[in-house]
Amino acid sequence: MSDEQRAQELISIFVCKKDNDIENFLKERAILFEKLGKSRTFLIYDEDDEEFKVLAYFTIALQVLKIPESLSNRKIKNFDGFSAKINGKRITEFPAILIGQVGKNDLHKDKITGFEIMQYCLSTVLDGQMRLGGRIIMLECKNIPYLIDLYKKFGFVKLEKDYKEDELLQLIKILREDELIEKDENRETE
Repeated sequence: MSDEQRAQELISIFVCKKDNDIENFLKERAILFEKLGKSRTFLIYDEDDEEFKVLAYFTIALQVLKIPESLSNRKIKNFDGFSAKINGKRITEFPAILIGQVGKNDLHKDKITGFEIMQYCLSTVLDGQMRLGGRIIMLECKNIPYLIDLYKKFGFVKLEKDYKEDELLQLIKILREDELIEKDENRETE
């Protein structure tokens, strides 16, 4: 059995009745997106369990965050960290790390919390950020209070813009300097 077939077998028993999009992405697009380099999907499982069971998953990717024209120069400068303009032109797009999907397997929902899933997710995001750079993490979610409250606990805030009815909310987290630069006391300076 190939690695792809094994992965397909493992994810075929993932169930998420609260949001079919989460289940369908994992089963129908995650492997294809991996092959195309569009995103990376990470499976969370219990290492102590003899049988491999997917407890949850998350997907991360690179994204362009387009900001509303109504945002003030001060807020744009906060996104950039340096300026609101480049060569005299207002900045309207920023590179971002997208948390594209986050889902918990209904079959094992008591074995992991949403908080724990986000801890794994952000740890992975920050690991990649240390190697590649970037300062903005974004995610999109339905306007569901318990989800928004969960993401707020991790420092995400809703992007200020006019949302259409049933449009996914864009939540962003701008990494602080202490989150951006790994502190290593043993590191020699040149």
